[in-house]
Amino acid sequence: MNKQPNISALLIVNFVLHFISACMAGVWISELVSSAGAMTPLAWFETALAVIAISIGLSALSYIAIKHIPTLPLSQRRFAKSGFFGGYSVIAALLLLAAASVFAAPAGERAHVEFAHQEFKTETELRRRAVSTIENREPFLIDCENVGDAMSNQEGATGAFSREGGDVGRVAITLRNIADGCKSARNSIYANRAYLSRQFARADRILIDLRRVIDSENDRRKKMVDARKLADEWQRVMRGINDALAAEALIAASESLTKDWHAAGLPVAAANAITQNFDGIADALVEGLDDIAALKERPLPGIPVVSNIAYLGMYPDATLSALAIGAIIELIPLAVIVLGMSMMERANMRRVPSQPSPVAPSAIAVRPKRQYKRRTPKSGA
Repeated sequence: MNKQPNISALLIVNFVLHFISACMAGVWISELVSSAGAMTPLAWFETALAVIAISIGLSALSYIAIKHIPTLPLSQRRFAKSGFFGGYSVIAALLLLAAASVFAAPAGERAHVEFAHQEFKTETELRRRAVSTIENREPFLIDCENVGDAMSNQEGATGAFSREGGDVGRVAITLRNIADGCKSARNSIYANRAYLSRQFARADRILIDLRRVIDSENDRRKKMVDARKLADEWQRVMRGINDALAAEALIAASESLTKDWHAAGLPVAAANAITQNFDGIADALVEGLDDIAALKERPLPGIPVVSNIAYLGMYPDATLSALAIGAIIELIPLAVIVLGMSMMERANMRRVPSQPSPVAPSAIAVRPKRQYKRRTPKSGA
C-alpha cells in the first residue's frame, strides 16, 4: 500500500521563505507609503497588510501547485504547469527587484555620491583648463593691441595704408578701434582673474567637504542631505565660473579682426594690410573656444533623488551582490515547489493500479490417436 508523501515540511519551509521575501517587499512598500520619511500608523498598517497578503498569497499558490497540479491528467497538467511557472516567474521577478533594492540601497547610495563627486572634480578641472586656455590668449591680444596702435600711428603720420584712397582718418580710426577691442578683451580677462581664483578655491573646499561627508559615519539619510546641500553650493560656484569665462570677449575681438574690409569701404591697400596682419591673430584667439562655449551651455551635474531600485540599473558593479541575494531568495521557494510537485507525481504514479496484461490461452496438447493395425487371421493349418 502506497502512502501519500508528507509535504508539510516543504510547505512550512516555503512559507518561511515567502515571508522573508514579503518582508523585503515591505521595506520597498514602506518607502512608497511614507515619502516624507516618517512612518505614520496608517503607513505601518498598509505595510503590514501588504506583507501578510504577499506571504499568504505566495504560500497558498505554492500549496495549490504542489497538491493539485500533479493530480491533473497529463494534458491538463502540462498546461497548468506552464501557466503556473509563467505567473510565478513574473511575481518572483518583481519580488527579486524589491529584495535586491533593499539590500543594494547602502551600496547604491555610496556609489551614487561617489559618482557625483567624481563628476564634480572632472567638471571643475575642465573649467580650470578653460580658464588657462583663455588666459593663454593674452599674448595674442597684446600683439593685436601693439600692432593696431603702431599701424594707426603710422597711418596718421604718413598715410602709409591709405595712399591709394587718401582716406587717412578713416583707416587710422579703424586701426585704433581694432587695438581698443583687443585691449578691452585683455582687460576683461584681467578683471576676472582674481574672481576666478577665489571661485576655484571655494570649489576645491566644497569637494573636500563632500569627501568628508562621504567618508563620515553619519546616518544614511543625513549623509545624503548634506551631500545634496554641497552639490547645490558647487553648482552655484560653477555657474559663477561659467559667467566669468571671457570666451565671448575673445570671440568678439576675433570677429572685429575678420571683417570684410573691402566691403566696409576701406582703400584696397589698407584692407589688404589689415587682413594680412590680423588674420593670424584672429584665428589664434578663437582656437578651442567652441569647446569652452559648449562647456558653458552644458547642464551641471548634481546628486538627483532616485529610488533604491534605480541604483540596480545605474551602478550594476556595486549592486550585483544584492541582485544575487535577491535571486537566491526567490529561486529557493521555486525549487521547493518543483521538488514537492515531483514527489506528488511519483506518489500518484505508484498509486495507479496496473492494468492486467492479457494472458495468451495455453496451448492444449492434443494426443494423437494411436493407429492400431488390424490383424488378419492366417489361412491353412
